[in-house]
Amino acid sequence: MKLKEEPKNKSIMTTSYVLTNGSPVTFVLYDEDGDWQLFGDDEVSDDEDAYLVSVEEILEMEPALRKLPDMQPGQAAAREKDSTRWFIVEEEK
Repeated sequence: MKLKEEPKNKSIMTTSYVLTNGSPVTFVLYDEDGDWQLFGDDEVSDDEDAYLVSVEEILEMEPALRKLPDMQPGQAAAREKDSTRWFIVEEEK
């Protein structure tokens, strides 16, 4: 599944740093439940930093998310702060 293929009004979780401070999204988790979680490089300290936004809103704020690869539930992707190239993060065993 690609984020840009989700319904525009689907809720996704991100942080206050991404939403209000303009931090770029550098880590994306497509969790086992089919929910999206988007994080920047900032350390998240508690649930107060979590915000729900729509797919449409986040794609408008962060166009690089349109280039996310096709992901399966449970996969994560990352990118360098100034890059638009995403790569799947392999699980450590």
